[in-house]
Amino acid sequence: MKNTFKQPDFHPKDIVTTVQTLIKEGLKVVDAAAKGKTWSEVIEPLDKFEFKFGQYISVNSHLNAVMFSEAFNTEYEKTLPLITNFYTEINSNKQLYQVYKNLLDTDLNKQQQHIIKESIKAFELSGVGLMGEKSTRFKAIKERLSILSNQFSKNSLMATNAWKKTVSKVDLKGYDEDKLAKVKSANGYEISLQVPIYMDVMAYADKRDLREEVYKAYVSRASEIGITDKKFDNKAIMDEILVLRLEMAKILGFEHYAQRSIAAKMVDSTEQVLEFLQDLVQRSKPQAEQELAELKAFSGMDLMPWDLAYYSEKLKQQKFGFKQSDLAPYFPEKQVLSGLFATIERLYQVHITVVNESCYHADVQVLDIINKAGLVGRIYLDTYAREDKRGGAWMADYQSLMGDNKPVAFVVCNLNSPSDGKPALFEFDEIVTLFHEFGHALHHILTTVKYPAAAGIAGVPWDGVELPSQYMEFFCYERVAVKLLSKHWQTGESLPGDLYDKFIASKNFQSALGMLRQCEFSLWDIKTHLEDRDTYAILDEIRKETALIPSINENRFLNTFGHIFSGGYAAGYFSYKWAEVLAADAYYYVQSQGGIGSNAANAFLKEILQVGGSLDFMAQYIKFRGKDPSIKALLKSNGIYAKGENG
Repeated sequence: MKNTFKQPDFHPKDIVTTVQTLIKEGLKVVDAAAKGKTWSEVIEPLDKFEFKFGQYISVNSHLNAVMFSEAFNTEYEKTLPLITNFYTEINSNKQLYQVYKNLLDTDLNKQQQHIIKESIKAFELSGVGLMGEKSTRFKAIKERLSILSNQFSKNSLMATNAWKKTVSKVDLKGYDEDKLAKVKSANGYEISLQVPIYMDVMAYADKRDLREEVYKAYVSRASEIGITDKKFDNKAIMDEILVLRLEMAKILGFEHYAQRSIAAKMVDSTEQVLEFLQDLVQRSKPQAEQELAELKAFSGMDLMPWDLAYYSEKLKQQKFGFKQSDLAPYFPEKQVLSGLFATIERLYQVHITVVNESCYHADVQVLDIINKAGLVGRIYLDTYAREDKRGGAWMADYQSLMGDNKPVAFVVCNLNSPSDGKPALFEFDEIVTLFHEFGHALHHILTTVKYPAAAGIAGVPWDGVELPSQYMEFFCYERVAVKLLSKHWQTGESLPGDLYDKFIASKNFQSALGMLRQCEFSLWDIKTHLEDRDTYAILDEIRKETALIPSINENRFLNTFGHIFSGGYAAGYFSYKWAEVLAADAYYYVQSQGGIGSNAANAFLKEILQVGGSLDFMAQYIKFRGKDPSIKALLKSNGIYAKGENG
């Protein structure tokens, strides 16, 4: 099999000029395609150009997120309106839209028919039917939103990096030596708002006023509060984004942006989303209240937000007989990746090898995915937290399957890094994150669809795209997988059986509180895009139903909520819970049929991953599962039961 992997250009020059040149080429391709009459005359040349253009803009976006610099960002920002206008031009091309409609009357297979129907819907949601002033205004809104989204992300990063504090070892009482090593600096110990550091302070620092200070700095980032620099305040950007989204939706004939968002998803209506989320709240809240009452009784005090993680960790130790710090030494990075790769090999019959290839940063690992037939795809894995790197974890596609070109993906995390002569030792939550992001990457890479518009994650509805990632998470808890993942970095022992049993027993500790929190985010998101009101006022209203501890005045966490304001989850954050229903339902079904290696596990690969966005997603799920998914699977996976039920 031909190896067509060519390393992306991780040192691009003159990106504005290059984007302009590519767009000129693209417009010629579009003009020619708009005169075509067959699939090969219309879709194939568009796919070929999109493959090349997508590669270029993908790597630029990636570098801006993982190797941020003011100089590159300045040029990158200049490309955003060019790219947005190019795609807006395509999506408003009435002649091309008509050609797509004409293709439905030609000889197409089922996948081609689905792709064309979904493309026609995308044209319509992108304003192809607009004329005159409405069309002009719609294009201007799209351009402005691309700039605002990037500015929001930039401000979030800069505000996160702006706060640091030098502390003493005494200040960090409660830390073990591994935790101390992570923050050791030339002047003693330095803490920051990078997620691994922040989480350690919240969970382990005995000093309550330090926890309070760090918590307030973290939740007030990029706001007017002033704990971090006010120049990074994102509120005006958020307000403008929401106003523009509403205007855009109304131009298209929708009542609100949520309605426009739902039109491209599996769910039928915003009412269905609200009912789903409110049902989860009602089912979770009684158990969440019990969980919080138990925590309050244990702490013996009125809890503030900066107390929750700290006392939860202490209560967890008492209830289950182990500390988180007991686990981490068993999960050094090298062994975790080995175990992850072995689990993937067992699940999907592929092998992952590390490629010796220098990259844009020394942290990056290059991984080839291979099956019996040869090379399948490649992953660039960027694991550790850095100051020049956007927070969070994500997968982005660099190239899709097209001819001899194999899929390539970027997997980005912000996990613990090696320190003080020790390897990176991962918390189990970080391992879950790795499994999650590799679930996305495998969805992209294991496709067999030969049409780039629907290969891998392309064309998958947003409320289905989290299914493969959340399904993958379940496997990291299995005893066989944990044995593969664990090897004490000093003794070489696997995680002892009794410690594994304690860990699994603790898996759903405070899960109802976690469910309420996620429902709060999802309800806030959908209602913010339903109602033309201040987004914080909407949050305050929702919290009356979902929050069991009052928020503090400094809390401005929405100001760094990148999923909504600089990602693709606007009016779609519910997708995590929606897809988790599917994932839990799929996992329990596969387990009931024999687990890894079973026909059911292979059917998930065949009917979900390999098919990508080339056929109706829910129809494919039902084909795999044999029936509709059940919300009971989600509740079971979280250990949430109605009164009188048990596990």
